Amino acid sequence: VADIPPIVIERQIDKSMSDGKLESFVSLFNDRFTTLSRLVRRNPSMRDAGTLSLLHPDEENQVIGMVAEINTFSNGKTKVVIEDANSRLNLMLNEKDGQSLNLLHDEVIGVAGKLNRRGDMLFVNSPIVRPHLGRYREAARSDEPYIALFISDIHLGSGTFKENEWNKFVSWLNGEVDYHKEWIPNPGYLVIAGDAVDGIDSYPGQEADLSITDVWEQYAVLSKSVSKIPTAIQTVIMPGNHDAVRLMEPQLPLPDKVIKDFGDNLTFTANPVLLNLAGVKVLCYHGKSLDDLVSLRDLSYDNPMAMMKELLNRRHLAPIYGAKTPLAPEKQDHLLIRDVPDIFVTGHVHSCGVERYSGVLMLNPGTWQAQTAYQKMMGFQPDPCRAIAVNLQTFDTQVLDFNF
Repeated sequence: VADIPPIVIERQIDKSMSDGKLESFVSLFNDRFTTLSRLVRRNPSMRDAGTLSLLHPDEENQVIGMVAEINTFSNGKTKVVIEDANSRLNLMLNEKDGQSLNLLHDEVIGVAGKLNRRGDMLFVNSPIVRPHLGRYREAARSDEPYIALFISDIHLGSGTFKENEWNKFVSWLNGEVDYHKEWIPNPGYLVIAGDAVDGIDSYPGQEADLSITDVWEQYAVLSKSVSKIPTAIQTVIMPGNHDAVRLMEPQLPLPDKVIKDFGDNLTFTANPVLLNLAGVKVLCYHGKSLDDLVSLRDLSYDNPMAMMKELLNRRHLAPIYGAKTPLAPEKQDHLLIRDVPDIFVTGHVHSCGVERYSGVLMLNPGTWQAQTAYQKMMGFQPDPCRAIAVNLQTFDTQVLDFNF
């Protein structure tokens, strides 16, 4: 195989511009609204959408707005308030729309309908339009059959970290384990999608669950382990909610204090990040916002693929502001899905899945941590010790299971 192209970071936050001022919040939401309303307008039915302040009493109105309020009534009808830069409008949806749409606060939608006599309510009479994913397109492919390997949520330092299986994985990368050797990415890429260590203070009483109680020591042990990975495998480490970075998203790359102990074949990125691996666009997001989506109808932690579709359909990685995912008021919205990726990777929910959707290969590799007491209490069974391999030329995939 020819020389492998280096990892290119196409889009990520480089430094925080967040100052907590009101103007930053306004700037963030304006960026979100402008970008997403442009994508809604790509739908032919929304081409002529007007502003919320210029409505026609006797005609069909097409409008685009950000969801500000959602109220469902006992008769099944749903009243929604949307807003744009200058105005607000009440919408009335019929029962099946309100229920089946899984509307979220702060998402941007397009609707069509007629005004009531008073002119203060739009009765929606057509399907709701979400930001456009574009026409189905073939994914970009690499010129050579390079392998990209995806793992997530190692949680090194946790008492339930699967150390033996992890060591087996590292030995396998070195060609020392007789198991699916054709999928070793040598040369190739390894992407670690957040929560490389278990951290400290990630949840109340975590100390009792840790085997290493110092976060810097956790990273030191990780760097020793990662240094055994062959240098021909270019490795990416992005942070997650257990790592030593701010909890607010977007998260900056791991600090220099951590990075200096790692080898040169490692790339440390922000969360989220858009990577270019040999010409293939890979959107990586650790996935904290999946905690917000799990409350929606028909969604659950054991099916991360369904939640990832909801994010792609909204062209946003964390649609709800002020829920379980803390978002930083940066000047621009780094959680917008501005470019439709070829591969979309999340972690966080410790559940393994692979699915193709609208031309995007969606992956969630699971975890390297056995069931925790908290997960047991929640009735959640993780999928530990999996890696997902993708041939970047053919897009063939293989879930590799190191529980043997």
